[in-house]
Amino acid sequence: MKSYLCLLTLLSASFGLLAADGQNPSNAERSQDDKSATNKISKTYQAGSGRYQIVIDTSNAPDLTKWADETLAPVAQEWYPKLVQMLPSEGFEAITNFAIRFREMRRGIPAATSRGGVSCNIEWFRQNLKGEAVGAVVHELVHVVQDYGWGGRTNNANVRRTRTPGWVVEGIPDYIRWFLYEPQSKGAEITARNLGRVKYDTGYRPTGNFLNWVTETYDKGIIAKINAAARQGKYEDSLWQNYTGKTIQALGDEWRETNAKRLGIDLAQLDAKTASEAKAKKEGWITLFNGKDFNGWHNFKTNTVRAGWQVKEGVLVCADPHNAGDLCTSNQFGAFELELDYNISPGGNSGIMFHVTDEGRSAWATGPEFQLEDNAKAADPQRCGWLYALYQPPQDPKTGKPFDATKPAGEWNHVRLLVTPEKCEHEINGVKYFEYVIGSDDFKERVAKS
Repeated sequence: MKSYLCLLTLLSASFGLLAADGQNPSNAERSQDDKSATNKISKTYQAGSGRYQIVIDTSNAPDLTKWADETLAPVAQEWYPKLVQMLPSEGFEAITNFAIRFREMRRGIPAATSRGGVSCNIEWFRQNLKGEAVGAVVHELVHVVQDYGWGGRTNNANVRRTRTPGWVVEGIPDYIRWFLYEPQSKGAEITARNLGRVKYDTGYRPTGNFLNWVTETYDKGIIAKINAAARQGKYEDSLWQNYTGKTIQALGDEWRETNAKRLGIDLAQLDAKTASEAKAKKEGWITLFNGKDFNGWHNFKTNTVRAGWQVKEGVLVCADPHNAGDLCTSNQFGAFELELDYNISPGGNSGIMFHVTDEGRSAWATGPEFQLEDNAKAADPQRCGWLYALYQPPQDPKTGKPFDATKPAGEWNHVRLLVTPEKCEHEINGVKYFEYVIGSDDFKERVAKS
C-alpha cells in the first residue's frame, strides 16, 4: 500500500527532512555577433581622465540602450579606473580600450569575459535590470583587469608558469563586487542555511566572503598580492602562508569556524549532517523538503499549504499552529526509511503519521503516529518516539520509566523511522526504541485495545 507521510500541526517546531558566470563566449555565439544587427548602436565612454575608452554596444538589444547609457556606463566609467588601481603589478598596464557587448548567449550564463572585453547575455540582463545586472558587469570588469594571460605574453616562453585555480579567478571579482562595490546588498553572506556546504574554494560568493575575511583579519593588501602572482603565472597555495603565517586550509577552517560561532552552530555536527545527506543522496535517497518552499507538500485533503507553515532559513517551521493543519507529502510511499531532525518548543506536541490516505475524515483515522513532543512539559502521556497508544520502549532501570533518549526542547533531535512489511523500527538520536510488524497478531491486538 502506498500512502502519504503526514506532519501534524506543531507548537512552533522545526524540521529538516531526508528520505531513502560563464567562460568565454563560444565560437558559435561570437560568429553571430549576434546575427550582426542591422543598425549599429554603440557608444564610446571615456574613463580615467580619458585614459580608458569603453565601448558599450547594444546593437542586438536596442531596448537596453537607455539603461546602458544612464545606469551601466557611469558605473563602468567610475569603477574601471578604480579596479586598475586596486590590482596593480610590476610592469603591467591594463588594457585601455575594450567593449561591453550585449549578445545572445547560452541560457544560464549572465556574462563572460575575453581579452576583447565583456559579453552580456541579453535575456538575462533584461530580467535583472533592477537586480544584479550592474554588479554582474562589475564582476566582469575585474576579469578584464586581472588579465591572467599577461604573464604568458610577456615572460620568456621557457619560464615555468602555474595555472591559477578557478576559485581564485572568480573569488577576487566577487570579493570586489559584494564587499567593495555593493556591500549593502549582502549578496555573499554566510548564513545558517549555506554554511554546511561552503568552503574557501567553493568559488564565487563564498570565496569572495572568505577573501574579505582574510583581508580584514590578516592582511589588507593580500588581494593585490595574490592577483599579482596570478597575473604573472606564479600563483601557489604557499603564498597564503607567506602572507598570513597560515596554510590556505587552516585559513579556510578558521573562516568557517568563525562563521559557525557567529551563527551559534556546532560545526562538527553540521559537517556530519552534511556528509550524511551527501551519502544518502549518492545511495539513492530522496529529499522530501528542499529547504526553499513547499514543493512536494500539501495540507491534508487540499492542494495548498496553510499560512501557519513557513520556510525560514532552510527549515520547515510551524509558526502558527492555529492556522497550520496537518501537512502531507505529495508523493506516496509504501515501505520506506525516513530520517529527519526536529526541534520542538517547550510543551510542544506533534507527530509523524504514515500510511495516511484521504479515506478518513482526519489524518489519524488511517495512519499510525510516531509521537513527537517535549517530554518534559507536554501534557500528553504518550512520549516522543512511541507509536501512539500502541508501542513504547522498555523501562530504563535507572529511572523506572520507559527509556527516553530525547534532548530538551530547543535542541535538535534525530529521528529514524523504518517501515517495511517485515518489520518497523523507531529510533531517537541513534537509540532504537522498539520494533513491530504492521498487521501481525500482536499489532492487531494492540489496535483493538487502543
